[in-house]
Amino acid sequence: MNSPKVLWTTDFSRRAEKALPFITSLIREKGADVHILYVIPDIARHEPWYGEYDERHIQRLTRREEQSATKRLHQLCTKYLDGCALFTRHTAVGEPAEEILKLIKAEQIDMVVMADHPSHIPDIGERTLEKVKRMASIPVEVIAT
Repeated sequence: MNSPKVLWTTDFSRRAEKALPFITSLIREKGADVHILYVIPDIARHEPWYGEYDERHIQRLTRREEQSATKRLHQLCTKYLDGCALFTRHTAVGEPAEEILKLIKAEQIDMVVMADHPSHIPDIGERTLEKVKRMASIPVEVIAT
């Protein structure tokens, strides 16, 4: 039997870190191939909240966020996951649920692991977790926080 491909989504919060024991148990017990994903919000999709941004400015902000995300993934891997030697790290820019669903398809993921936590901005549309659960054709394991 092949090792299951597992996607763990993180927003670098303490709540997301609560999935770590489950992730490590999947590795230990099933030999899981774990992919870690952080999605950078695409600020170009939002209306300006303080002035207008030109395309170059948006690209600079996105590039800076990508560098920060790469650094934070490295810190997470170093601190909790023995350097992530057995993990594949991903970052994406866009709407989180859409990017999660794209990666599921692109990497042929077998299971998604997500932490359940309240939306940062209430009443702004469907939560990422709910959208992924509704649209994914694979199991979504929800870690209570």
